[in-house]
Amino acid sequence: MRRPLLLLALLALGACRLGADAGGPPALDPQSLAAPPVEVTTLTDPAPAAVPPAPGPESAPETTAEPPPAVVSPSQLACEKAGGSYVAVKALFTCVKTPPDAGRRCARESDCSGRCLARSQTCAPLDPLLGCNDILDDEGRRITLCLD
Repeated sequence: MRRPLLLLALLALGACRLGADAGGPPALDPQSLAAPPVEVTTLTDPAPAAVPPAPGPESAPETTAEPPPAVVSPSQLACEKAGGSYVAVKALFTCVKTPPDAGRRCARESDCSGRCLARSQTCAPLDPLLGCNDILDDEGRRITLCLD
């Protein structure tokens, strides 16, 4: 049953192709689609317009105004006075300091003025330690401390 349908379809397609060759619309000529040639003309120089002279340094107004001083909060002033850096953490600001014993070997938190890092067993380079860090507690046990 499939063979007669297939033959019928092939015959129909062949008839369509024959009909297209015989009386179809005329083929398009590629030359008829081309744009007409562009005409090139030269421009004559117009008379130069009167341009006012540029202002020289002697005519420029004096601008010695300094930008307004940045507004500094009391907590930022206290942080910077103590030797820290006032940094943005998410939506808040905090004072980050470098402890005097940063990088020194430690076995427990009491060996440092800040935190004792578990991985390197050295005193932390910054106080506070932001994010999650493995530290050693006062008894030398490894714990994870997370500060956001």
